[in-house]
Amino acid sequence: MTNLKNILFIVVDCLRADYIYEPNKSQIPNITKLKNNGFSFLNTIATTTTTSPSFSSLLTGLYPFENGVRSHSGYALKKDVITFPEILQKHGYHTYAEVTGPFVKELGLTKGFEEFNYRDRKETIFSNWGKTLLKKFKTHYESPWFTFLHIWSLHEPRMVLNEFNKKEYGNSNYPRAIASIDKYLGELFKVIEVDDTIIILTGDHGEQTYRSFIEKNIKKIIYKIIKKIKKHQLFKISFAKMVRPFHTGHGFSIYDILVKVPLIFYNKELVPTNHSTTQIRQIDIFPTILDLIKIKTNNKVTGKSTLPIIEQKDYKHRDAYLEAVGRAIPNKEEWLAGIRIANKFKYIYSPFRKKYKDELYYLEKDPFEKRNLAQIYPDLAEKFKERINNLKFKKFVGERLKKEEREKVEKRLRALGYID
Repeated sequence: MTNLKNILFIVVDCLRADYIYEPNKSQIPNITKLKNNGFSFLNTIATTTTTSPSFSSLLTGLYPFENGVRSHSGYALKKDVITFPEILQKHGYHTYAEVTGPFVKELGLTKGFEEFNYRDRKETIFSNWGKTLLKKFKTHYESPWFTFLHIWSLHEPRMVLNEFNKKEYGNSNYPRAIASIDKYLGELFKVIEVDDTIIILTGDHGEQTYRSFIEKNIKKIIYKIIKKIKKHQLFKISFAKMVRPFHTGHGFSIYDILVKVPLIFYNKELVPTNHSTTQIRQIDIFPTILDLIKIKTNNKVTGKSTLPIIEQKDYKHRDAYLEAVGRAIPNKEEWLAGIRIANKFKYIYSPFRKKYKDELYYLEKDPFEKRNLAQIYPDLAEKFKERINNLKFKKFVGERLKKEEREKVEKRLRALGYID
């Protein structure tokens, strides 16, 4: 067991793929160095656009309709689901979680963690908590360790260090916050044995943001106006589409700006320097890590190892199921289901709103999903809808939260701004 490598799994909340992969979008020397010396998946698709169910997929290799966690509240992890940390523990790993935000213990995602450290959102990588975390890697975490690090500083309200609060680091707080996080990661990489550690960097979902502070204020005003009139039947039918250009944040839909996340694997010995444009899924990360450290398990997971792609033995796209069921609590009025196929097609529909107009996009020519082709190619749209429905995704299989648990979770969500 002593030859097991330490594993650092970094999940930056709200981290979009384009701000990591596209030049000049952000100044991130430490992440860029990790990318340039590791293996990047340029088309990694998140399961959903809400933190808790995205984390449930990362930790189980299962879609939310399989593991039970569909939103921030309502249902917890299905009891018989085995988590990634549980498997690592059985093979000699010490497992640690450092999390915040809506990632709460009531959802059942603590399974397999030797230590599950939930911090208040005011405790950040830039506060004393961040300094203490650096010391933990030196003195507290016992090798071989698996540390699941949830970074919240990119989530609204974003945290920007004074030295990066300048136009040269971007026209909004989003790239400036990423630059701030990058500096901390540089400090973190100095205290761990980087070359002998498996490092995974990803996001739980993307983010719709603004390009300037002027645009931010204009969008806020328009969004508030639309929100006030959305109860009118005319607007209720297509609120998600109406608000799309003016909304900032996540959870309200499953467009690519919200589901494409970066994914970088780094280890000097085990991971080659390269990248792939093959479409993979968030649920594939868990089995890939197990494959890298040569741990085999009989536990059934939907995700599949991407090691054959990393080793250039496979180039086949993995079609990705997508969903948004309501930011805080499952809500049939907000529920959207979709499928993203081979970096080529995206289909979205509402399982419970009959008047919702289905959406079909040809991503190769319409990467920003502006031209809806569902009415032009109804047979293709119907084919994709049937594929989604065959997954039997509407049933809730998770453990229903008890009243006191639900109230506790919703109180925290209200404090975080998820519930008005």
